[in-house]
Amino acid sequence: MKNDIVLYQRIYQLLKNQIECGLLPEGKSLPSRAKLCREFQVSEKTVRRVLEEMQEKGLIETRQGKRPVVRNVALAGREYETETLQEDTEVPKDIFNTGRLFCDPVIEHGIARCAREDWEMPAAIIERMNPSRATEFWRLSHYFWRFFVARNENDLILHAVKSLGFFYIEPLPGPLEMREDYWNALRSFVRAAGGEGYSKEALLESMSGLYGFGADKRRIEAHYRKRPDAPWRSGCCGLEQSLRSAEERYSHVYMDIIGLIAIGRYQPGDQLPTHKEMQMKYGVSSDTTAKAIRVLREWGIVTAKRGCGIYVSMDLTGLKNVKIAPDLIGCHLRRFLDSLELLDFTIDKVAEHAAEWIPAEAAGALLRKMERLWNEEYLYQITPMTLLEFITDYIQYAPLKEIYRMASRNYHIGRCIPKLVTRNKSFESRAIQRQAVEAVECLIQGDGRRFSEKAAAMFGYVHGLVLRECGQLGYLEIADRVYDGSALWKRVFQDFGGGK
Repeated sequence: MKNDIVLYQRIYQLLKNQIECGLLPEGKSLPSRAKLCREFQVSEKTVRRVLEEMQEKGLIETRQGKRPVVRNVALAGREYETETLQEDTEVPKDIFNTGRLFCDPVIEHGIARCAREDWEMPAAIIERMNPSRATEFWRLSHYFWRFFVARNENDLILHAVKSLGFFYIEPLPGPLEMREDYWNALRSFVRAAGGEGYSKEALLESMSGLYGFGADKRRIEAHYRKRPDAPWRSGCCGLEQSLRSAEERYSHVYMDIIGLIAIGRYQPGDQLPTHKEMQMKYGVSSDTTAKAIRVLREWGIVTAKRGCGIYVSMDLTGLKNVKIAPDLIGCHLRRFLDSLELLDFTIDKVAEHAAEWIPAEAAGALLRKMERLWNEEYLYQITPMTLLEFITDYIQYAPLKEIYRMASRNYHIGRCIPKLVTRNKSFESRAIQRQAVEAVECLIQGDGRRFSEKAAAMFGYVHGLVLRECGQLGYLEIADRVYDGSALWKRVFQDFGGGK
């Protein structure tokens, strides 16, 4: 599953991160191509592509017969003190609020996963932070918090945080005393966390100012700037495309069709949409849909005849007997499990935020819909999907809304794995339905906090249930082969901690 496209993107990002945080300083030569090939276990073609991209982005300089040398693009010798966020303060306001609702719980979970020896890495980052060098100081501050995001070992979460462009928003230099106070707070927090433990209050104090000063427009304009290379956007457009390789684009098409057959939306004999209709629905090319249908035909799931159309030839029972190669569903399994974890970590705060904007009549309509789906059109995991999409509709911050839209789409992957799907009502499915109904009843009563607590409990229950089912089916091993979660933080940050 680790194809050249995926590896190229990961290696490029890893080297870029090391340049930005100073592990590969200006003027330092990169390792030879042969050494990079050995280190990352990839072909010379992949390494060459990474180096070409780095040169194109101005990260390195190349000279014939010599190894590439790092350019000081990250600092560029300028402070950009006058480049504030005045051109569109609503965008950073949305990003800062998304940080509180999404990044805060992600960071907290990353901190909770740190073993005592892991604290050497963030401690080493702090030691490199020099309060007298403002630009580098704030950049390393972001890198410090990014460590805990990566420590979750969840590539989807890492990409979601990066896509916000948050790590490209920097505090203006400000008074030296302010930076020294912040630096000392970080040092105290790390000493406590790496020793006997830390309090929630200590964590919040350390994170103060991380997402702006209350997201107040005037304070943002006065205290923050956008880096010149920032991927500035009001949402996270392109997040899914950046995660999906060309191979995944056509596998996404055939997996979704399998899912629709599994839940009964397509019955044997039904005609599928035309290639043109599928291209519009999935946003792919004709070549992609042709590859997807070819795979389904090889498995005997559909039949196709030129000039007549594409027809379903199998139901859920038949699908469960189809032998699908593990590497054809690995990426989708990984995306599904990563999305469940993302929701498990963040849904509590997000649901409480959305509850503030949900009218009682909308909550009542949702409850009636959920009861109808349960009694008349029960399908696998339909209640959590319905509740998740409802919450997403009422999120007020564009970046957060886009992340949750992606999570909602990924949630449907569960129905694409035939052996996971059952249309029978079980003890577990009844428990899910009961928890969801209780959550919505709290919403109708105007208790947003209880609504979010019960919704979070339900999504946590679903996450644990799916992990158990995947473990029994041997799917966790398949998903783990897609990428090495520990490499998301160990390889990038190991030089900070002395190479451990």
